[in-house]
Amino acid sequence: MLKVDNRNQYRGGSHSLRGLSLYVPGGKVTTLLGRNGVGKTTLLKTLMGLVSAASGGIAFDGQDIT
Repeated sequence: MLKVDNRNQYRGGSHSLRGLSLYVPGGKVTTLLGRNGVGKTTLLKTLMGLVSAASGGIAFDGQDIT
């Protein structure tokens, strides 16, 4: 249902998302875990469109929503 392909994001001088790819099937619960500063919030903000990503794509239910 949600597919992220090769997502890259830069914040200031740091590369916060590096080639991130993931797939979340419909009807499933998925958890995003990680220590401080690894890009969890940045990923969520790029998925919501609050922060533009440098590259990569997002598809929801087969439709490109990048």
